[in-house]
Amino acid sequence: MSFNRTLGVSWRCSPLLPRFAVTVRHQRHSTHQLFYHTTAETQIQPLEAEERIYHPQSDVEELEGYRPSGYHPILIGDTLCGSRYKIVHKLGYGGYSTIWLAYDKHHQRYVSLKILIAAASQYSGNNESGILRLLTKGDPEHPGQRFIPALLDQFSFDGPNGHHQCLVGEPADAARSIAAQLIMGLDYLHTNDICHGDLHLGNFLLRVPGFNNLSTAELYERHGKPYENMPANEMKDPEILISDYGTSFIMSKTSSPTLHTLALCAPPEEFFHDHIIGTAADVWTLAVVLYDAMGERPLFETFAWDPDDIIGEMVNTLGHQHMPARWWKSWKNRSEFFNEDGSWISNFQRINTPEFCRLHRRMWDMGRGETPESCQWDVAGGELRALEAMLRSMMTFEPA
Repeated sequence: MSFNRTLGVSWRCSPLLPRFAVTVRHQRHSTHQLFYHTTAETQIQPLEAEERIYHPQSDVEELEGYRPSGYHPILIGDTLCGSRYKIVHKLGYGGYSTIWLAYDKHHQRYVSLKILIAAASQYSGNNESGILRLLTKGDPEHPGQRFIPALLDQFSFDGPNGHHQCLVGEPADAARSIAAQLIMGLDYLHTNDICHGDLHLGNFLLRVPGFNNLSTAELYERHGKPYENMPANEMKDPEILISDYGTSFIMSKTSSPTLHTLALCAPPEEFFHDHIIGTAADVWTLAVVLYDAMGERPLFETFAWDPDDIIGEMVNTLGHQHMPARWWKSWKNRSEFFNEDGSWISNFQRINTPEFCRLHRRMWDMGRGETPESCQWDVAGGELRALEAMLRSMMTFEPA
């Protein structure tokens, strides 16, 4: 594998694999204004407090985002691209798009339509369609290719809020995913010189069962009408897709990459303004996301996504002795967390007081058990130990 941060165990023969297909809670993530930093060139500005009209809702996009340069308003039953695609359901949303289930009248199949906000559609740095086309030309024998969505079609249209790009792909519902498939899919990206740059749970999709032979009425009868049913938490033999390549980049052509990773998932180089190796950044982020997906709590937790709190959580989890000396010395607010020897200070003055907890202890928390008998992972068979070794190798402070 081409990871600079490495996998400490082989996923091909690891005892973890039989347990990777875990049942997980459903959660959609909106990435709107949750980045550690953003680029001004996107021309996508967060909403000011006085601009807010609607109270926040869970599992929906920012309603104030339906404004010039923002989201395109869609109703169930709308048609797009010369009436070729008919909207039948909503699949999800992100900070820069909404995703819809539509029926393709030309090919008589269901597809997903990702409709970008107008500002993102005009942004020259958005090359998601180009990235997807490049990936479709990769090695078809690579085991990870099937976990990358195919770009079936692409078109654009004008709406009341501006000009919008629309990407057509296979339908998939937003959900947590399976670790082995994610590793293979990410390796396929890196093999093809692509860094994803924005991995999080909302960008891992479950491929839905085939329903191209169903009419719209039969689809609603089986899967529920829009807004009338809760998404399922379990699927039989789920298969994932790694989605959203709007901020991905070709590594060999990007000397100074800008990541758009959520702050809690971002690699340490991001906080210390150090050189970022694209593959290593993706691997660190995947490790954080895998812990979140297989457990009940995030690996790193803070009160307000404060950068110092996040760095403190990294050191708390992995140990200060593994952090490069230049980072340790350059961390201006280190004394608010640690003594010079790396031990916790005794008089915390910050909003929240962290609990000392190394990765080994956090693995037991993820396993929801205090004893080998109560842990959901096979402790005696080495499953928990193998998972810890894998995550530790993926979260090396300074990859080789």
